[in-house]
Amino acid sequence: KLFGTLYNTYSFFALYANLDGFTGEEESIPFAKRPEIDRWILSELNTLIREVDDQLSDYEPTRAGRAISDFVSENLSNWYVRLNRKRFWGTDMSHDKLSAYQTLYTCLMTVAKLLASFAPFYADELYHDLGGKCDSVHLDTFPTADVEAIDSDLEARMDVAQKITSMTLALRRKVNIKVRQPLAQI
Repeated sequence: KLFGTLYNTYSFFALYANLDGFTGEEESIPFAKRPEIDRWILSELNTLIREVDDQLSDYEPTRAGRAISDFVSENLSNWYVRLNRKRFWGTDMSHDKLSAYQTLYTCLMTVAKLLASFAPFYADELYHDLGGKCDSVHLDTFPTADVEAIDSDLEARMDVAQKITSMTLALRRKVNIKVRQPLAQI
């Protein structure tokens, strides 16, 4: 499941990045000037880096691998990409669109580096497809968490929003109300 979801997320990124000529070499938009949704996923990414590092230090590779899988499947693919698709569709490279590209690129590149110990060949292929600077992902440095980018309050607020959304979708399914049909109340 992880590799299919990661491949689809990368394919989405690559399709639009190639159309827009995004290279990853563009001047970086400062973290504080990025939209809240970008700051949220980058906070989750840095929390993931810290968790994976801690789990590997404690000789718990299974927990580290599950954390990576959960991040990719739930936060990156199901929430970040789905909520931000329209940001990639515009014709001009706006500040907002560039921020979305840089954020998704950072997430994918970091996941490739985190996965290197678990899926060496897959991680190396993803790393090269993203234009990694070294000859191999295994020659690049292991990610270190940027503690300044971690916003536990933002992560908690988004977690509540995700739970409310999931419960609402479950209730809609239960009573057979389509997602596109507006609700007067919940």
